[in-house]
Amino acid sequence: MPSTKKSAVTLVREVLEDEINSGVRQPGEPLDENELMERFGVSRTPVRTAVLQLSMQGLITILPRSGTYVARMSARELLAMLEVLAELEAACARLATRRFSPADRRKLKALHEEALPAAQREDHEAYERYNAQWHGMLYAGCLNPYLRDQILTIRRRSKVYRRSVFEEPSRIRISYADHGRVTDAVMAGDPEAAGRAMLEHIAGSTQDFLEVLARIPGLEDGLVRRKPAAAMHGAS
Repeated sequence: MPSTKKSAVTLVREVLEDEINSGVRQPGEPLDENELMERFGVSRTPVRTAVLQLSMQGLITILPRSGTYVARMSARELLAMLEVLAELEAACARLATRRFSPADRRKLKALHEEALPAAQREDHEAYERYNAQWHGMLYAGCLNPYLRDQILTIRRRSKVYRRSVFEEPSRIRISYADHGRVTDAVMAGDPEAAGRAMLEHIAGSTQDFLEVLARIPGLEDGLVRRKPAAAMHGAS
């Protein structure tokens, strides 16, 4: 019977990845190899291997003769990543609309309606849980694991930068209304309308999100103070 025990490399990599994506380790924060060895009770090799794997994912930056750091993402990189996310999420919404069963549609509608009180009182924690469930239903319903994995990779990579967006005034209510338009299109069985609504939900012309980005720590460069052709809404 195969062992289910994680290897030392896997353990170190998964813990560090979770800490980076959750914001426990901030962009630009140095990583101490000796501290990691002591913390996990492992030798230098698995720590270095785990760090190298995370650097290949873009989560860690290794600078020769300088050190190892949690990677910083530039504003340009973040906006480019979110632009791709918007297109992928729109494709996911279209596919899910085509492939949802009637029961799936009813579940999505019920989940959305149950979240109304959390949206009205702007309960950040409750809304984030609903938000993850709502999007997760679409990811599962599109029946395309590759597309789902690409979306989740971008969401994990950008989570630390996006997490403060729901704290913006009225952002939760805007997000909930956007979800409503997508949900209505799914219920109507209109994949093109669902895709458009999802695209508008995540990628819209708004100066507000640029202001949010400007206040997020860890961005390498500043943001141009103008309205871009396709800035991002953020709260999704």
